[in-house]
Amino acid sequence: MASKPQPNLSTQLRRAPTRYEPTKRIAVGGMAEVWRANALFADGGEHPVAIKRVLPSIADPLFRTMFLDEARLGMLLRHPNIVRVYDARDIEGTYIMVMELVDGESLRSLTRAAHREKLSMGVPLAVYIIQEVAKALAYAHRARDASGRGLGIVHRDVSPQNVLLGANGTVKLTDFGLADATVHEHVRGDDMVGGKLGYLPPEVIRRESSDHRADLFALGAVFWEMLAGRSLFVGDSDRETIRAISRCEVPALAGSMPGGEEADAIVRKLVTKNPDDRLNDAAVLASQLRQIVARNDWNVGPPDVAAAVLQHRAQRSRRTQAPPVTTLLADELAKFAEATADTPFDMGAMPLDPSRF
Repeated sequence: MASKPQPNLSTQLRRAPTRYEPTKRIAVGGMAEVWRANALFADGGEHPVAIKRVLPSIADPLFRTMFLDEARLGMLLRHPNIVRVYDARDIEGTYIMVMELVDGESLRSLTRAAHREKLSMGVPLAVYIIQEVAKALAYAHRARDASGRGLGIVHRDVSPQNVLLGANGTVKLTDFGLADATVHEHVRGDDMVGGKLGYLPPEVIRRESSDHRADLFALGAVFWEMLAGRSLFVGDSDRETIRAISRCEVPALAGSMPGGEEADAIVRKLVTKNPDDRLNDAAVLASQLRQIVARNDWNVGPPDVAAAVLQHRAQRSRRTQAPPVTTLLADELAKFAEATADTPFDMGAMPLDPSRF
């Protein structure tokens, strides 16, 4: 007798009486927080998930509507480079979103560490990661509903913070909370600007209409920063950042990097002042990046992403460990010297004779 087919994970998670047991808060922002949790099924099984929860202090109906829009859209998107949304619930007036748990780090975490040392992430790895994000955007920009109508998705917040790198080598785009889509109940007005300032395209800064090409501009800025080891537009103040974006000057990348000239050419197709001059298809971008990998015969893929994540974690762990004994001893000797600077000591009138020891 054939065994009864098991329901897929999404069905299991939505089916009562599935419960969620939060275990650790892994991120918090001004409006919401994210927890690592276990989904507990009625048959005794469990599965790790991430839970995004609107902070209890947030009572703004607009934000709650946008949160539900994000959940609805997330449950429609099924792509290996996009973080899955499995379920959304209202628990005693607090909204939660149940999502795929990515055991890894944000791209921002890795680039911030590289920028501290003014280091590039390396052309092959950067090309591969941007290629994977481009595949996610290509899918989202072309997504359709069950009746075949285009969803008109624009992510609006492509940034290093919203690219997750898994310890298993996955690359995933997350957080469609500011996205435009035809299925949303809330429609963004032209006067509403969303996204992180350092990755907004000039047309948004000018308060002009914008479309999916805004995502490609942002991805180009992320790409440049991965290669250059520093921020492209972010200045010491918002005013400086806005001025830099308005000028849209993109310094040439170092030509000494293998594949650097080809990567630089891609960046210049994306980071343009005029959106009409911009590469406007994420699928074409992904294809061009694949061709760069093939021409340079780079063997780059998930193992390299995983290695970068694990190396970053190891370096972070070393930075947070207690200082070595030699450092502590030097600190104590310095404190002792400072405390006794004004105290006369008789250290011996005669020099020491090594032969006596």
